[in-house]
Amino acid sequence: METKIHVLPEELCNKIAAGEVVERPSSVVKELLENSLDAGASNILIELEAGGKRLIRITDNGCGMNRQDAFLSFERHATSKIRTDADLFALKTLGFRGEALASIASVSRLRLRTCDNDDGLGQQIYAEGGKIKKVDELGLPQGTVVEVRNLFFNLPARKKFLRKEQTELGHAADVVTKQAMANPTVSIRLKHNDRMMLDLRREKGVRERVAALLGRSVLHDLLPVDLQNENGLQLSGLISHPQLTRSATSHIYTFINGRYIRDRVVQHAVMDGYRHLLMKGRYPVVVLFIQIDPAQVDVNVHPTKHEVRFREQSMVHDFIAKSLQQTLRPAEWLGNTPDTRIENYSAEPRNQPVSSDSEIPADNSIRESSGHYSQYTDNQQDNYSSSESIEPQQDKFYNSLLRSVQRVDVEQYSLPGSEAEGFFTRLQILGQYHQSYILCQDSADLVLIDQHAAHERVGFEKLRHAYTIGTIPSQTLLFPEVLELDFNSATALGDNQHELENLGFEIEPFGGKSFALKAIPQLLGNRDAARLVVDVALELERIGRTGQLRESIDEILILMACHSVIRANQALEPVEIKALFKELDQIDFKANCPHGRPVMQRMTLIEVERLFRRK
Repeated sequence: METKIHVLPEELCNKIAAGEVVERPSSVVKELLENSLDAGASNILIELEAGGKRLIRITDNGCGMNRQDAFLSFERHATSKIRTDADLFALKTLGFRGEALASIASVSRLRLRTCDNDDGLGQQIYAEGGKIKKVDELGLPQGTVVEVRNLFFNLPARKKFLRKEQTELGHAADVVTKQAMANPTVSIRLKHNDRMMLDLRREKGVRERVAALLGRSVLHDLLPVDLQNENGLQLSGLISHPQLTRSATSHIYTFINGRYIRDRVVQHAVMDGYRHLLMKGRYPVVVLFIQIDPAQVDVNVHPTKHEVRFREQSMVHDFIAKSLQQTLRPAEWLGNTPDTRIENYSAEPRNQPVSSDSEIPADNSIRESSGHYSQYTDNQQDNYSSSESIEPQQDKFYNSLLRSVQRVDVEQYSLPGSEAEGFFTRLQILGQYHQSYILCQDSADLVLIDQHAAHERVGFEKLRHAYTIGTIPSQTLLFPEVLELDFNSATALGDNQHELENLGFEIEPFGGKSFALKAIPQLLGNRDAARLVVDVALELERIGRTGQLRESIDEILILMACHSVIRANQALEPVEIKALFKELDQIDFKANCPHGRPVMQRMTLIEVERLFRRK
């Protein structure tokens, strides 16, 4: 009787494995470069021809292999990095799958030269299409050379999917850049068609390597991060000030235990740390290294190992987001020159504790003065067009919340020493330009401040603080709405029902995977609350937090702040400007409005004199 199920031949199995590991030349570069780093190499040379389609050669001075290990390295699932299933959860190396070399050899003409001793006697193995063709002994210095030629020569269908030479080179260079970022003490060179593309010497630390890869000019706008929490989670690296942004996420580099990752939870946490500091469509420059107990993270969830799975996703997410917020909060750069900022960076870890269980006080420096802005709140409605007006049904609650903000006790939310003169208070006020921008002098520099953006940040921080310290008012729905969810969303919603109730929702099980929505936060007005609850449930399932709800509430708070503060084209008296500056000095994240626009711009005396062709 003929069977329908067949055991695949070894050669075909290798090609299938190659399809998982080897997508393009950059995949080969990644696997071989990781092997060189795991071998303890301090000097690595990567040579490419035709973007890696014709040749990939990686030479290192690592520990090398003896004859027996060299042969075994061509076997599937052969590795020196794990021995038992317990080792999978205690990984301290970059590579471990044990099939990279076999997979690469199955779709190329591969030559391995390696030596593990100082005697100079090494091994050479040549394989073609996964079959070993030739073995020799030859003189070699300690280290390994892997030469991969004619990638996908035996898979023409796969070869047709490769892009142009420059495109493939770009992908390979990106891989080298990421590995070089994580290993500043290793000398790494990249050569293409006999032309040196990258020549990175050994550096003392990440800052010098970042300068070599991204340009020394960006260092002026990077802040050092070096924090840890009580669970042993450590975060270090460099993050950009809000004014240094890119149009894509290509300059967000995140590493777990030295391994580059492109993980959505970590990516979300980074952007959460920059919430309300960046304009829409702009992304920061970030180089972050996360050190975590290997038992707390699974890196074997994807063949390329770019995605990981954390045992406690919420804890990791919150720690990253709060660490970035804590670093960005002081905004002391407003009063410093770029040179001063970069000199303050120390390579020594500061080990500032960050608790993932307790909230970082986002608004504890907010203080209320004697109502300097009440006149603007009362009089500005006449200046708004109909398209800018707040929805009528929300006016009553908004106004009551605004009044509650104005009644905040002066001393209750002040920090020790908050009466000290701050950056904005110290500025010499020169006047007002176009009734929209405040001109000031800071030493020899000219400072231009957007009055609406500045007051909008003040108003938003006050509203958000009043919202977080009080009980969230709910409004009962006249007709409860039934939510029908899938199994995962229903489970997440049920597990976090208490938290949703604290946020102003009243939800009851309605049988099976259905819930009855009976009340919603009053602040949400007539928004599609049912859809928001479903989105919140999905996010709770994904990262275990209610960021979607907070973002929706923050959007309304931003709208309220925008409609209740100083506008452009509004004349201000000196006393009003001073009151605004005093408020600015008493809040966090004062460098940007809630939409991410900058609050101020600075021009040095040299820049001004250059405009007039002086000096």
